[in-house]
Amino acid sequence: MNYTTITINNETIGLKFGMASFRYLQDKFSKDKTFDISILSEITISHIIYSGYFNNCLVKEVDPKYSFADIVEWVEQTLLKNQEDNEIAKAIKVWSESDFIRSEQKAEEPKKKTSRGKK
Repeated sequence: MNYTTITINNETIGLKFGMASFRYLQDKFSKDKTFDISILSEITISHIIYSGYFNNCLVKEVDPKYSFADIVEWVEQTLLKNQEDNEIAKAIKVWSESDFIRSEQKAEEPKKKTSRGKK
């Protein structure tokens, strides 16, 4: 499943991690020096969540109500609560298990060498 929800300002919003969210993250990764996909900082988490929100809005053909700045503020407030089981953890889990991230990880895995036929 590439879909989950989070609650911002008492409103549930959908996060759909699909092709558009993947392209958004690829674009950010190549242009923005503050964004590092290998480090889950508050900015990286915010970009991941915003990419899912943006993609969900595209799919549903609605204009985004929340800006990236709104998402950053929500992420920071949620992280300050220091809850182990929170909506951020759920969203990151869904993102990391999405089809596009999994296919990218498989493409980056090194081929295993076999020793077949060698003594």
